[in-house]
Amino acid sequence: MGNGKTFIFIVEERLDSSNADKFKSEIENYINGGGTALVIDFNKTRFIDSIGLGALVSILKLTNQKATKVALCALSTQVRQIFELTRLYRLFDIYDTRDEARAATTK
Repeated sequence: MGNGKTFIFIVEERLDSSNADKFKSEIENYINGGGTALVIDFNKTRFIDSIGLGALVSILKLTNQKATKVALCALSTQVRQIFELTRLYRLFDIYDTRDEARAATTK
Protein backbone atom coordinates (compact mmCIF):
# COMPACT_ATOMS: atom_id res chain seq x y z
CA MET A 1 0.00 0.00 0.00
CA GLY A 2 2.66 2.50 0.91
CA ASN A 3 4.63 1.91 -2.28
CA GLY A 4 4.67 5.49 -3.49
CA LYS A 5 1.96 4.98 -6.07
CA THR A 6 -1.23 6.99 -6.10
CA PHE A 7 -4.29 5.11 -4.91
CA ILE A 8 -7.33 5.87 -7.09
CA PHE A 9 -10.65 5.49 -5.31
CA ILE A 10 -13.68 5.60 -7.60
CA VAL A 11 -16.79 6.73 -5.74
CA GLU A 12 -20.09 5.03 -6.50
CA GLU A 13 -23.09 6.80 -8.06
CA ARG A 14 -24.13 7.98 -4.60
CA LEU A 15 -22.05 8.87 -1.55
CA ASP A 16 -24.57 8.92 1.25
CA SER A 17 -25.60 7.26 4.49
CA SER A 18 -25.88 3.88 2.74
CA ASN A 19 -22.19 3.65 1.81
CA ALA A 20 -20.25 6.49 3.49
CA ASP A 21 -18.92 4.26 6.30
CA LYS A 22 -17.55 1.71 3.82
CA PHE A 23 -16.04 4.51 1.69
CA LYS A 24 -14.38 6.10 4.73
CA SER A 25 -13.13 2.76 6.08
CA GLU A 26 -11.49 1.71 2.80
CA ILE A 27 -9.66 5.00 2.47
CA GLU A 28 -8.63 5.05 6.14
CA ASN A 29 -7.18 1.55 5.71
CA TYR A 30 -5.09 2.77 2.78
CA ILE A 31 -3.84 5.85 4.65
CA ASN A 32 -3.16 4.01 7.90
CA GLY A 33 -1.32 1.36 5.89
CA GLY A 34 1.23 3.95 4.82
CA GLY A 35 -0.38 5.29 1.68
CA THR A 36 1.02 8.64 0.66
CA ALA A 37 -1.03 9.73 -2.36
CA LEU A 38 -4.78 9.46 -2.94
CA VAL A 39 -7.11 10.52 -5.72
CA ILE A 40 -10.85 10.35 -5.10
CA ASP A 41 -12.61 10.12 -8.47
CA PHE A 42 -16.21 11.36 -8.60
CA ASN A 43 -16.75 10.65 -12.30
CA LYS A 44 -19.64 8.25 -11.61
CA THR A 45 -21.09 10.16 -8.65
CA ARG A 46 -24.36 11.99 -9.11
CA PHE A 47 -25.40 12.53 -5.48
CA ILE A 48 -23.66 13.26 -2.20
CA ASP A 49 -25.38 14.05 1.10
CA SER A 50 -24.21 15.47 4.43
CA ILE A 51 -23.07 12.03 5.63
CA GLY A 52 -20.91 11.66 2.52
CA LEU A 53 -19.50 15.16 2.99
CA GLY A 54 -18.75 14.35 6.62
CA ALA A 55 -16.83 11.24 5.55
CA LEU A 56 -14.77 13.38 3.15
CA VAL A 57 -13.95 15.92 5.86
CA SER A 58 -12.92 13.09 8.20
CA ILE A 59 -10.65 11.70 5.49
CA LEU A 60 -9.17 15.15 4.91
CA LYS A 61 -8.30 15.45 8.61
CA LEU A 62 -6.59 12.05 8.53
CA THR A 63 -4.64 12.87 5.37
CA ASN A 64 -3.40 16.06 7.03
CA GLN A 65 -2.31 14.13 10.14
CA LYS A 66 -0.53 11.46 8.11
CA ALA A 67 0.93 13.80 5.46
CA THR A 68 -0.94 11.96 2.71
CA LYS A 69 -1.59 14.00 -0.42
CA VAL A 70 -5.23 13.90 -1.52
CA ALA A 71 -6.98 15.30 -4.57
CA LEU A 72 -10.54 15.06 -5.86
CA CYS A 73 -11.38 14.86 -9.53
CA ALA A 74 -14.13 14.68 -12.13
CA LEU A 75 -16.89 16.23 -10.05
CA SER A 76 -20.24 16.19 -11.82
CA THR A 77 -22.19 19.44 -12.00
CA GLN A 78 -24.44 18.26 -9.17
CA VAL A 79 -21.57 17.30 -6.87
CA ARG A 80 -19.63 20.47 -7.70
CA GLN A 81 -22.68 22.54 -6.71
CA ILE A 82 -22.77 20.82 -3.33
CA PHE A 83 -19.08 21.58 -2.79
CA GLU A 84 -19.70 25.22 -3.71
CA LEU A 85 -22.79 25.57 -1.50
CA THR A 86 -20.95 24.10 1.49
CA ARG A 87 -17.71 25.88 0.57
CA LEU A 88 -15.83 22.59 0.84
CA TYR A 89 -14.12 23.42 -2.46
CA ARG A 90 -11.89 25.67 -0.34
CA LEU A 91 -10.56 22.71 1.65
CA PHE A 92 -9.87 20.22 -1.12
CA ASP A 93 -7.64 20.25 -4.18
CA ILE A 94 -10.10 19.59 -7.02
CA TYR A 95 -9.11 18.78 -10.60
CA ASP A 96 -11.07 18.21 -13.79
CA THR A 97 -9.36 14.94 -14.72
CA ARG A 98 -7.88 11.94 -12.95
CA ASP A 99 -4.53 12.55 -14.68
CA GLU A 100 -4.34 16.11 -13.35
CA ALA A 101 -5.22 14.92 -9.84
CA ARG A 102 -2.68 12.09 -9.98
CA ALA A 103 0.03 14.49 -11.14
CA ALA A 104 -0.78 16.86 -8.27
CA THR A 105 -0.47 14.12 -5.65
CA THR A 106 2.89 12.91 -6.87
CA LYS A 107 4.69 16.27 -6.73
